[in-house]
Amino acid sequence: MSLSAEYCSEKTGDRGGGGGALAHQRRLIRGLLVWATLLTLGLAASITLHFIHRESPAPDKPQDPGKHAQPTPTPKVTELMSFSPNWSGKDPVELLEWKTEKNDFIEINSTDKQLKVKYDGQYFLYVQLTLEPHMKGNYTITMQSNIFGVILKGLTNGSTHSTFFMGKGFKLSRGDLLNVTCKPKAKIQINHTLTHLGVIRLR
Repeated sequence: MSLSAEYCSEKTGDRGGGGGALAHQRRLIRGLLVWATLLTLGLAASITLHFIHRESPAPDKPQDPGKHAQPTPTPKVTELMSFSPNWSGKDPVELLEWKTEKNDFIEINSTDKQLKVKYDGQYFLYVQLTLEPHMKGNYTITMQSNIFGVILKGLTNGSTHSTFFMGKGFKLSRGDLLNVTCKPKAKIQINHTLTHLGVIRLR
C-alpha cells in the first residue's frame, strides 16, 4: 500500500515543496553554533581574567596579613672601630697599646690600656702588624681575652714576611678585656696604615 505525496506533505509539515523543514533545522543549527561560540569566548575570557588576577593582584585590594605573610628579615647593622698604635716605635714592645677616636662599643681601660668590651654580641676581630725591616727571627702574635683565653694566634718571620695579618669572628661578653702581644719583644712600625687593629660589631 503506498501513501500519496499530499499525505506525506501534510504529516511532515512540508507544504511548500519539501524544503521548509530542512531550512528550519538549518536556522536552529546556526543559532546553536552562535550560542556555542559566544559561550566559548566568554569562558576563555573568564579563565584569562582569573589567571591575570592571580598573578598580579589589584593594588587597591588590601591583602589579609594573616595569609601568606612572610616575616621581614631584620637587616644586620655593622659598626666598626679602628685602633692605631699608641707606643713608641723606638723600643721593642711586647704588650701593644692602642688608641682610637671613639669608644662606641669598646673602650680603652685607663689602668692597663687593655680593650674593654661594653656589650655582649658577635664581633669580627682583626689585627695587622708590620715589623721594622731589621727585625729577624720568629715572633708569635697573640690576641687574648680575659674570659675566653687566646682568640687569635699566629707566627711571623721577620726575615721573609715583615707584615702579618689575622682575623676571626667571635662572640664576646660585656666586661671582657682584650690585649695583643708580640713575643719575643719586637720593634713594630707605628704607621697606622702598616699596623692597626679593628673590631666590627654585628647586631
